[in-house]
Amino acid sequence: MDKVIGIDLGGTKINACLINKNGEIIQRSAVKTEAKKGKDVVLNNIKKSIEALDYKDAIAIGIGTPGFIDTENGIVTFSGNIEGWTGLNLKKAIEEFVDIPVFVENDANIALLAEKWIGSGKNYTDIVLVTLGTGVGGAVYNEKSGLLKGSNFQGAELGHIILHPQGDSCTCGQNGCVEAYCAGTAISKNYEKLTGKVLDGEDILKKSNEDLNAKKVLEDFQSNLSYFLTSLRNIFDPEAIIIGGGVIHSKDIWWDGMINKFENICNNSKNIDIVAAQFLNEAGVIGAGKIAFERMSNGK
Repeated sequence: MDKVIGIDLGGTKINACLINKNGEIIQRSAVKTEAKKGKDVVLNNIKKSIEALDYKDAIAIGIGTPGFIDTENGIVTFSGNIEGWTGLNLKKAIEEFVDIPVFVENDANIALLAEKWIGSGKNYTDIVLVTLGTGVGGAVYNEKSGLLKGSNFQGAELGHIILHPQGDSCTCGQNGCVEAYCAGTAISKNYEKLTGKVLDGEDILKKSNEDLNAKKVLEDFQSNLSYFLTSLRNIFDPEAIIIGGGVIHSKDIWWDGMINKFENICNNSKNIDIVAAQFLNEAGVIGAGKIAFERMSNGK
């Protein structure tokens, strides 16, 4: 059976897996990203992650990376996470040390493809994916037209929808973005505003029953998410919105309240499913594997 390598380039770790056509992981490797050390170190770490696998059994490599991606040429047109990553032809750089084709895609897009392939999205044809983690990522998929790319490879930057005009500053340079209010880091930031204390977001949510400040942060987080989801529902009219990312690990605390607020706010909340992602840590490698299989079969 044909196998590919799926690589998920994260902020702290590079996950690489050998994957078969059923989306099953055959072999795994992981190395530190060391993003602060710049492009050359990260590329060398990608090489290490590949060489830790039986990579000679693979017919192609798919890699998901943060940023705006020219998927036709494998070029990162913009990424602020790794010095020297913007403008890099990542496809060409990896193909210099492997003798198989490499295909590059945005990390949120590959997470959606994993869910569509064998996860929470497999029974839907119109999907919006939101990832809640250090930032807020997004991807939009329609079975007829595929992934939304945009004219400058910047489509579906859902985390940078303006949620609160002239609100908190965002890493993208705008003010009031969804990311500034709905990312996991926003939970910590908002609690610090109220108390002066710096705590992990999950710890804050866990103490929301006995800490009034934590409760307010939780309620604001749920409200902001519900307004965000309402906008996504009305703009894209998807069958489903899938929510993934690291914040999903604490969904037992915030999910039901978010859904209740969404149903109260949205003018039509009945014709859509809001579901949790099935794959969290493995969505990137599985989706990258799917990209590799698809583009090999399409000859792209």
